[in-house]
Amino acid sequence: MTNFKRVFLKIDFRTKILMSVILSYTLILGNIQQNHPVVAAVYSLLPYVFLFCCEDWKTATKGIAFVTIAFIIQKENLLINSGFLGIAFLFIVMVFLRLLPGFMMAKYAINSSSMSEITASLKKIKAPDSIVIPITVMARFFHTTKEDYRQVKDAMYLHGLTNKRLFFHPMKLLEYRIVPLFMVLTKTADDVSISAMTRGLRIGEDRSSLTEIRFGVLDYFCFLLMCILIGFYLGGKYA
Repeated sequence: MTNFKRVFLKIDFRTKILMSVILSYTLILGNIQQNHPVVAAVYSLLPYVFLFCCEDWKTATKGIAFVTIAFIIQKENLLINSGFLGIAFLFIVMVFLRLLPGFMMAKYAINSSSMSEITASLKKIKAPDSIVIPITVMARFFHTTKEDYRQVKDAMYLHGLTNKRLFFHPMKLLEYRIVPLFMVLTKTADDVSISAMTRGLRIGEDRSSLTEIRFGVLDYFCFLLMCILIGFYLGGKYA
C-alpha cells in the first residue's frame, strides 16, 4: 500500500503550484461562474477534496459546506438583491467560489510537501537561487515561529496568564507574550540561517537531493483537469 501511495497517489509540488495558479486566475475572473456555474462549483470544491485526502478533515469539511451553501445562494439568487443583506451574501459567494479555491490549493501544496520536495521542485524548474534560498529559509522560520509561540503561550498558561485575563491588559500581553516571543525568535533566526548553510543552500552552487521528483499518474490526471478548466474558461470568454 505504501508503494502504491508513493507511485499513484503522490502529486508533484510543481503540479500543485500549477493548479493553484490556474484555479486562481480562471475562477477569480468570473466568466465560468456565469456560463458554467456547476463546473465552477466543482472546481471550487477541488482543493478541499485534496485537503480531505491529506487528512485535514476540519478545513476540508468546513470548505465543502461553505462552497455548497455559496453555490445554492448563487443558483437560487437568494437575497442577492435585498439591500445590505444581499451585498453580504454576494460577498460570501465571491469569497468561497472565486477567491478561496486558489488560496486553499496553495495551502494544500505547502502542507502536503516537505521542504526537501519544495526545494528540489524549484531547482527542477530552474528557479534562481535568489528565490529558492529565501523561500526555504522563510518557510522554516515561520514553521519554527509557530512552534515557539505555542510554547510561550503554554508557559504563560501555566502561570495563569490566559488570553481572557490579558485581553483587557494590552501592556501585560505585550510584556508576557510578545517580548518573550521576540527574544526566542532572535535565536531562531540565527539557527535557521546556520541550518540553511549546513544543508548546502548557497548561491551559484549545485545541491544534491535525496528526494525524487517526478510526475506520476495523478499528476497527469490533474493536468487533464486543468486543461478542461482552461477549455471552459476560453469557451466562456470567446464564445
